Amino acid sequence: MRRFTAGVAVAAVALLLTGCAGISSEMGGPPAPTGTATNGTGVPDRQAVLDELGAPPTSGPPDPARLAELRQKATDQRWDQVTKQFPDAVRPEVALVHEIEGGDLDPLIACLREAGLPVVDDVGRGKDGSTSQGYSFEMPDGGPQREQAELASYRCNVMYPSPVAETLTVGQAAWLYDYQTMFQLPCFEALGAPSTEPSMTREEFASTWPHQGWFPSAGSASSQGLTDAEAERVDKTCPAPDSETFG
Repeated sequence: MRRFTAGVAVAAVALLLTGCAGISSEMGGPPAPTGTATNGTGVPDRQAVLDELGAPPTSGPPDPARLAELRQKATDQRWDQVTKQFPDAVRPEVALVHEIEGGDLDPLIACLREAGLPVVDDVGRGKDGSTSQGYSFEMPDGGPQREQAELASYRCNVMYPSPVAETLTVGQAAWLYDYQTMFQLPCFEALGAPSTEPSMTREEFASTWPHQGWFPSAGSASSQGLTDAEAERVDKTCPAPDSETFG
């Protein structure tokens, strides 16, 4: 038997930003290096870097066309999950009814039950005492019933999907690249925890975010000899932008 579980389906799906038209103007030019000040250990002055970069670009209103592309991408990815298990499955025509708002899974659960799936309500509890709605169901590991369950789950999740949203714009991703290469990489280096250098240009990083395939990390193979205390010091001294950076 295989058990399927799902939590509140409200997490935003990352938007793949593709194409190069207009990217250079949206990104702006990279800041000219000015010899950022460092402290006695060679760690860059983070505030000086932030001052040099300036405020990160703000997000405008959501682009309906991009959100539609993102919704289609999420639907295609969901179908890929089906065909990985059942390559000969025939993709059904399914129309969006409405996105699930505020974590209300009732329409989705009702759809699954109408399809004959043995859905059980679950309630998740966070460390802070908060609760979230979820569900689970069990089906045989193989055979027609298993494939029917996958198809029913696909249909219901397409009819009642999670909301979609952009993550970073091209300009914001370019700002992040500058922060990482001007502050985090030299900071890691100064503390003896060098990270892998980017294998792409600033424009390539920004235009393919969040699938750029590179992110600086003090936990790279070159720094596996760090103790827990040293790794904690690196993370504290060379922080990534906080969650409020881009609003």
